[in-house]
Amino acid sequence: MTQQLASPDLSTLQAPAEAPFGLSLRKAAEIVEFAEAEVLAEGAAAAPELAERVGLRLLRLGSAAALAAHHLDVPMLNRVVGLGLREPISEAVVESINALYRGAGVRYLVQVSPAVPPAEQEVLRLGLEARDLVRKDNWAKLIRDVAPPQEARTDLRITLAGAEHADAVAELLNVGFETPPEFGRLLAGLVGRQGWQHYLAWAGKEPVALGVLFVHGQIGALEGAATLPAFRGRGAQSALMARRIVDAAALGCRWLVTETGEDTPDHPNPSYRNMLRAGFQLVYHRPNWVYFPPR
Repeated sequence: MTQQLASPDLSTLQAPAEAPFGLSLRKAAEIVEFAEAEVLAEGAAAAPELAERVGLRLLRLGSAAALAAHHLDVPMLNRVVGLGLREPISEAVVESINALYRGAGVRYLVQVSPAVPPAEQEVLRLGLEARDLVRKDNWAKLIRDVAPPQEARTDLRITLAGAEHADAVAELLNVGFETPPEFGRLLAGLVGRQGWQHYLAWAGKEPVALGVLFVHGQIGALEGAATLPAFRGRGAQSALMARRIVDAAALGCRWLVTETGEDTPDHPNPSYRNMLRAGFQLVYHRPNWVYFPPR
């Protein structure tokens, strides 16, 4: 995931004609979007006391999900995914989203799949523009099957994290995503939760990189990629991806999904290229609609 909010690339507004791995675009969209909706729902259940302090709220809109952190201006915790794929988008849906974030004073994202029918997208566009959201950058949504990955070489040691590593997980998240301390502490509450596996890369006795796997049914979501700046370029994320792919297959997953910021000439994204090398394929670029609170 990324917090980059650059200018829009209008060339990516059109849905691709087909999805990878022989999937229809609609089926691939449901896999990648609904897995992400479940990740948001899980995040709402992490660290209940801290979640209450940051004003964390979850709104389920059928198969879609909206997560809000009223006291934490971090877009990754203030966003909506999965709209329009199974349930229609209406003015009432847009207003319920607006009501969730009203008065919070934080940025929030509405992320809509280009697989949503054009008429539904138009309803959403009009409703969001009327509420002062603007079209900004894109996230890349990717998918792969659980075929064995290429060998990933690193001089770092990869292990599963336990509850005793929650502080290290929190620190890596905050450094990797440049977020306030509450962000990492909140998501570190998922360490040890059913369905979640956290992996650390170690340089000697120091944890220097993180990768997270969330398993929901036959879908595994790769989340939480973060590496300390001094240890980037040593193959940590490639090794963490390879380990999670192998483990997800052993856990019965059929598909693996992930997301990252769009890779462009002006904003190159090494994470995107790592994902392609690990066998992921692009499903589509998903537009972000963003609300910026008045200052």
